[in-house]
Amino acid sequence: MMPTVDDVEQYFETVERLVSDSLTAASLDLPNIREAINRLWVDITRYGPPFPEIHAGRLGPFELPAPPPPPPPPLPKSLIEKTGDWLKDHPWIVSGLVLSTLGISLVAGYRVISAKHTFRRRIKPTTTVSEKRQVVVVLGSDHPLALPLILELEKKGYTVIASVSSAEAVGPLEARGHGFVRALVLDPNEPTTIPVFLRSLGSTLSRRFPISAAGDPYLPSPSHPLLHSVISFLTMSASSTSCGPAPLEQVSLHDTYLPYLLSTHIAPLQTLQALLPLLRADAQRTHACRSIIICLPAVDARIGLPFSSVRAMSAAATVRAADVLRREISAAQGMGRIRVVTVDVGAVGQTPDESTTPPTTDDWTPSEKATYGAALYALSETAKTRTPEDVSKFVDSIIGVVSSGTKTTGASKAVYGVGVGLAYEKLKDWIRGNRFSIGAGAGTYTFASFLPTRLLDCLLGLPHILVGIRNGLLPSHLPANVTSPTADVVKTASANVSAPPDPRLPLTISPQYSGMETAVQRGGDEHETASNADSESVGTDTESSSVESSWISLRPGESSS
Repeated sequence: MMPTVDDVEQYFETVERLVSDSLTAASLDLPNIREAINRLWVDITRYGPPFPEIHAGRLGPFELPAPPPPPPPPLPKSLIEKTGDWLKDHPWIVSGLVLSTLGISLVAGYRVISAKHTFRRRIKPTTTVSEKRQVVVVLGSDHPLALPLILELEKKGYTVIASVSSAEAVGPLEARGHGFVRALVLDPNEPTTIPVFLRSLGSTLSRRFPISAAGDPYLPSPSHPLLHSVISFLTMSASSTSCGPAPLEQVSLHDTYLPYLLSTHIAPLQTLQALLPLLRADAQRTHACRSIIICLPAVDARIGLPFSSVRAMSAAATVRAADVLRREISAAQGMGRIRVVTVDVGAVGQTPDESTTPPTTDDWTPSEKATYGAALYALSETAKTRTPEDVSKFVDSIIGVVSSGTKTTGASKAVYGVGVGLAYEKLKDWIRGNRFSIGAGAGTYTFASFLPTRLLDCLLGLPHILVGIRNGLLPSHLPANVTSPTADVVKTASANVSAPPDPRLPLTISPQYSGMETAVQRGGDEHETASNADSESVGTDTESSSVESSWISLRPGESSS
């Protein structure tokens, strides 16, 4: 009879209770079950019958493989293997060594190649003479800064055509050159010389250079000279004796301002008008960059000091004309390669010291002396001579514009044989743009031009305020050797009333400016009438307190006039 499931379960429960009771009863006598089992196993294996050999089946994929034998000791590495391991462990050091070696090799090769080319360039001029096709026209070569620039342009490989104001200056200027300097007469005070200069310029462009070469200078040449750049110094008056410091109220527009405007503004622009078609044609022919460089006094072009109205008005008109011309050229067809650059020139080279020459007030009326005398004296007394900048820096800056930075002094500089000077000069030329300043004080005037007008006027009025404060602190009595300004004003007033006015010399002006001359003459007559009336009114009360309160301290031996 087969047992049922309930019987089997009951049997297992009985066995479980039996084992549990047995272990509970024997737990006191068995402190360590593992030790008892171990002792039992030892007794069975020692005294019991031997166990038969049991061959169990393999576990298949679950069978653990036998442990591998220990690896043999590594062989010692060779020098090549150690070097390879070091290179793998230090990749940055290896890359730096490779790049350094490559750079040194390139520099050494470049020096060898450049030395060969330099040797060829030195030999080449002895066999053939290269013709200078690029022509630079320098207007106003009578200016002190023009001669160093002309000589340096010729040295850089340009043919220079310079204008001088008189025929006597042609020979000395051409003698300073080496056959590639041609001088032509252009007097800015005489408009009739402009057409003559233009005809001479066209004839000069068709001749052969150098001018000292033998043979017919007008034989046809395979390479025609091309107008490359125009540099104007006519906009910078070389002498300022005709337009000394004076208030705008006293300036004669007909006799003083109009001749200055004609020579520094109208004549240069009229010449540029005639040169623009030739410059445009040559620019379209070669697709090279051309330039028009206009040099202006920095102080007059940027701010305009008191009592320098003549120079400031002319410079401001020229600056605005250059700006308009630049914008017209940029919008025109086929003239995009022509640059119009304005250069604000400060103190450069050994210029005559004008501040040591006291301003003259001989032509002033007593009222003008009493009104503007103190301010003019304060301005002339506080004017100090700046340390001028070297002429070579000015010349190098102008050549940088003419050559687009390729022929300057810094263009040939190299670092470890690599020419970085040319890239630097081109970047500097691009940053400077179409207007920059050069010379001592030019940067200061440029910065001052961006200040608010009220602040700039206060800064320019400081000299008069400081001198007024100083004179207010001085004793009221004058030294024995100093003449009172009141007496000088009285003497001047009596002399002006008794003496007839000096006649003005007529100015010869081109017919195209006749309308302007008539208008300015009418304004000049009104100005003289007002001045005479003012002189008579002041002459009657020259000893009033207004004149006495405007006295200024004078040096021994000087007077207010």
